[in-house]
Amino acid sequence: MLKNAVNFLTCTTVASILVLTQGLLGGSPLFSNDGVAVALTQAEKQQKRTARSVARAAKAAAQAKKLAVKAEKAKKLAAAAKKAKKAAVKAVEEAKKAAEKAAMAVSEAERAAMIAERAAKQAAEVAAKAAKEAEERVEQAE
Repeated sequence: MLKNAVNFLTCTTVASILVLTQGLLGGSPLFSNDGVAVALTQAEKQQKRTARSVARAAKAAAQAKKLAVKAEKAKKLAAAAKKAKKAAVKAVEEAKKAAEKAAMAVSEAERAAMIAERAAKQAAEVAAKAAKEAEERVEQAE
């Protein structure tokens, strides 16, 4: 029993020594004077706020720059659309003029067809009259 108790005390002592040594060597010190300076001064707080404000302003400036680039692209696209609109309007006007010319050509062709038809009728009448006269002369000559 005594052997077990000594064994237990030895192991516990060694373990606590190891734990304490490890804490002292690698961990935070047991007593520190740095705890006094934990609270930030007003100037340090203002510096932090200023740094945050500067970071936000830089971020906003970057976004504004991106938006300006997008606005420039949109402006160029709007100018191109305006040119395309002008070209489309011009094409429509030219198409209207062409349609008017085609309508005039159709009416002139109809007029020419009517004139040709009248001339053909007159020619047919003259031919019929000439054929009739020729028949009469043939009859008289017989």
